[in-house]
Amino acid sequence: MKDRKKETFVYEGFGFPVKLIHVPMRKVIGEWVIDVDFHKLELAVLRCLLYKPTLLNGPELKFIRKFLDMTTTSFGKIFGVSHVAVVKWENSRTQAPASADVYIRLYVLNYLRAKDKEFRNLYNTISPHSLSMGKGGKGSPISIDIDEDLKSA
Repeated sequence: MKDRKKETFVYEGFGFPVKLIHVPMRKVIGEWVIDVDFHKLELAVLRCLLYKPTLLNGPELKFIRKFLDMTTTSFGKIFGVSHVAVVKWENSRTQAPASADVYIRLYVLNYLRAKDKEFRNLYNTISPHSLSMGKGGKGSPISIDIDEDLKSA
């Protein structure tokens, strides 16, 4: 097996692009693959989504729902909408309202057992008004610098 580090690599395995910086690569059966701890990468992506300055798009909402291991029905119940609404959000047929977007982010912070300071930071950084001004859309990929904590064991 050979190893190397790639300066940037765009990973799309979550349904949306994530730009990985300084990512370790490993050659496996003739293919170069990223060599990271995927659970830690999922957590890092999730935390980046919480502070995204625009509305969460469909694939990002689907990633969050799947990370939380919820059905569209259970996810919808938490946020006061039907499973049909969640499916429409995830398929980008409709945009989740900015107020629901903020509540989803706060719910994820609670799920992650964030400290009060993190809640306050998100509350002061993201508001329904600021999100609706930036709207949603694809935008640029999330960038994550791979440090020692994200490398696979």
